[in-house]
Amino acid sequence: GNTVQPTSEVFTGLEKSVPYLGVFLRVLVGLAAVVSALVVMLAMYTTITERTREIGILKAMGASRGYIIGIIEKEAILISVIGLVAGFVASVIVGFFIHRIYGLMFEFSWTWAVTAAVIGLLGGVIGALYPAMRASNLDPVNALAYE
Repeated sequence: GNTVQPTSEVFTGLEKSVPYLGVFLRVLVGLAAVVSALVVMLAMYTTITERTREIGILKAMGASRGYIIGIIEKEAILISVIGLVAGFVASVIVGFFIHRIYGLMFEFSWTWAVTAAVIGLLGGVIGALYPAMRASNLDPVNALAYE
């Protein structure tokens, strides 16, 4: 007959049969975090380039470096949260279809969800740090003259 195994046991058995699978998956997660940070950095860099005049106006009106950095970091966190929600929704949908097509059960793990959320948010915050610092150091006169 058939045997029923929890997903955790299947993964443990797979880890034993495929050497270094756990290491490979952790490296893959690390690469995904780096790529997400780079994507956020590029998005924020582009946004800052497009909003150079706006940042110049804020600086001319007396906005502090911390205020400029805060605005940009909050925007990056918002982008990261939207990405996390989209990722969680996509994982549930894909899990549903995997169950329907292959009969495998989708097991939602809060530990992995929190880990993914922390990695995603840190990637967003770290990725936006360089563009935020660059924007906070803009000279108001040069920023207002930028086209």
